[in-house]
Amino acid sequence: MKKFFLFFVFCSLGMALFSQGSKNTDISKTVINSFQKAEYSKIVLLFDETMKTALPEAKLKSVWDDLNSKCGEYQKFSEIAEGKIQIYDVTYVLCHFEKVNLKMKVVFNDKNQIAGLFFIPENQK
Repeated sequence: MKKFFLFFVFCSLGMALFSQGSKNTDISKTVINSFQKAEYSKIVLLFDETMKTALPEAKLKSVWDDLNSKCGEYQKFSEIAEGKIQIYDVTYVLCHFEKVNLKMKVVFNDKNQIAGLFFIPENQK
């Protein structure tokens, strides 16, 4: 019985850790899908206050339009990796454009709000 209890505790802890990562992954998927559908206001709602000021909806649209102009039309995303930079959780979403692949780097604060959003070369962290 004791072994079963320990097994249950370890499974529960593992699921709790996994679900935290899944939330950030889900948010990142929402961001890239919202970009694709030109639903920029949905992305801004996920930002922290600093990001809302720095990258309002009109500027976010401009960034996406500029990326599509320079990199070719957005095609799809294929993989999502998670990491940590100092105190921040980070997801990297591999985005495929017609001419080049880029990673969308999404930085989360401790409230699971987006505190940073970057498009970086595929091989950069």
